[in-house]
Amino acid sequence: MSNHSRVSHGDLDAWKGRLGPDKVQVMNCSLRLLRVFVAVSREGNLGRAATTLYVSQPSLSQDIRRLERELGTQLFVRGPHGVSLTPAGEEFRRDIEDALALLDRAVERAQTASRAKKPRIVLGFSPSIGQGLMPTLLPFLERQLPGIVVDEREADTGAVASGVRSGSFDLGLLHCHGAEESLAAVTLRSEPLCVALAADHPLSRRGRSIQLKELGDLSLMIWPREVAPDYYDTLIAICNQAGLSPQVVPGPRRAIIRSYTVSCGKVFCLLPLATSQMQVPGVAFIPIADPRATVALDLVRREREDREEVTAVWDLLVEEAPSL
Repeated sequence: MSNHSRVSHGDLDAWKGRLGPDKVQVMNCSLRLLRVFVAVSREGNLGRAATTLYVSQPSLSQDIRRLERELGTQLFVRGPHGVSLTPAGEEFRRDIEDALALLDRAVERAQTASRAKKPRIVLGFSPSIGQGLMPTLLPFLERQLPGIVVDEREADTGAVASGVRSGSFDLGLLHCHGAEESLAAVTLRSEPLCVALAADHPLSRRGRSIQLKELGDLSLMIWPREVAPDYYDTLIAICNQAGLSPQVVPGPRRAIIRSYTVSCGKVFCLLPLATSQMQVPGVAFIPIADPRATVALDLVRREREDREEVTAVWDLLVEEAPSL
């Protein structure tokens, strides 16, 4: 599908009665502008987003301003260290990411049906899993299930389960998923955590693992609880179990992308150890000495999912993922 595709006038007329005139304007936005918006919101920086999209930063800035004009609302707040979403931008992003994923999936399914391609599933995963398991998992699936195409999709913390629930993903890999009636879930393994803190902090410079109770002078920066309640509660419980009752500072879902929030030396983050493979300026990743500081790696799917290709990947992951 071209990034410049637009909703037809006929489609707009068909929807007017249900959406109302105040919402039809959103549907006039090109898919290219929506993808630009998603890229900027993920990166939190116009320069990095421009690099990701292979466009110039001035061109990308113009696209964002155009989208804001078309929507009639401000989506980003510009600051010295990058951009952040306004409340309206947060709401817009939540729906647009799912909508774009569904459009991409519809195109892929249409192509599959018309060209008799291999069966295809979409596997969603959270960012830290992309750093650790995915580079090993994807080639493994290709070798073990050559008759199935697995498309991977990265999603923010807290967005994987909702993506499976909405149909954007067929399977999801995430940490600490709580029980819910609409999704089936299984824990594949436990993964150790690490601490992310300023590289010039004394605990970073001493070159050995850390006890969480040593972090009493720092605040824990973590996303709001409603983003991923079970994951949030697990991290707080791990701190309390180690004798640490941290002051909590709300932070972005991808704190490491905005590394300045950690390198300031006032906060720390708890992240899966696989994140330590990243090279982030001003940030050090320190292993935790307590072996109980782990989080569950969970696999989820829709409860009534019965496609053979989804079941095949599910069964293989349940059997083999603990050893990957």
